[in-house]
Amino acid sequence: MKTLDNTVIVVTGGAAGIGRALALEAAARGAAVIIGDVQDAQPTVDAIAAAGGRAEWRPCDMTQYPDVAALAEHAVERFGGINVLCNNAGRGVPGPLHATDPSLARQVLDLNVLGLFHGIHAFTPHLQAAAAAGRPAFILNTGSEHSLGVPPHVGPMSIYTASKFAALGLTETAARDLAPLGIKVSLLTPGWVRTERVTALIGASAEAAARIEPYAQDSAEVAAKAFDGLAAGHLIIATNPASREFAMAHARQLMAEVQRLPQQAEQEPATTTSGGRCPFMHGNP
Repeated sequence: MKTLDNTVIVVTGGAAGIGRALALEAAARGAAVIIGDVQDAQPTVDAIAAAGGRAEWRPCDMTQYPDVAALAEHAVERFGGINVLCNNAGRGVPGPLHATDPSLARQVLDLNVLGLFHGIHAFTPHLQAAAAAGRPAFILNTGSEHSLGVPPHVGPMSIYTASKFAALGLTETAARDLAPLGIKVSLLTPGWVRTERVTALIGASAEAAARIEPYAQDSAEVAAKAFDGLAAGHLIIATNPASREFAMAHARQLMAEVQRLPQQAEQEPATTTSGGRCPFMHGNP
């Protein structure tokens, strides 16, 4: 996707952070951009317009399905269709699981997990229509390097980590479910990103700067790699080399656990009068 001319891209959580970078990058590549956010995204819209691009902002709470469905309908009414959903809105809280307030945990899971599902569900019919017309049709879920394992260079933010593992599961199931509809689904898995919030944190604390800066990437670099990864058809779009070592270690640990399972002996195909129907799909005979 070196060029996104004549495409329509919706970015949730585009007022700031990675979402803002995705919106700016999409517009720079030629897309019309619609931002959905509970925060004021007009500064992002103004920046896109100043660079000669097209963008709009519509308030949208991703935890509320009617808001998400209305965002999708608005994009179609305004621009005639949708080609890419950047399913990006999310949040995190620091701390281990046992020290996380349950109400805050619920907020993180509602946005980071249920919000992703809302986006997938509401936008799929419109993306299916684009695919049927021979047009691009993509969903880019924003996960994290936390989707790939537990980063040792990040302090505990365990409910966030769990939610980003869930984002991987949603992406893999969506990729399977939506492939027959012509919709491709990918997961963006950045590490530390110099967003507005992280940049302020680095500037306010020498300790934070020493902890974050060796692993940080600019948001514009992450956004560019996101669209390049979509164009390449990657299921997982990892952007930060710092993620490689612990993610590979996690993959090896998982494989070691799986390899403890005994190998299943090959079985002859069932020959029953029921035609081998799956009891879980059709009910026990």
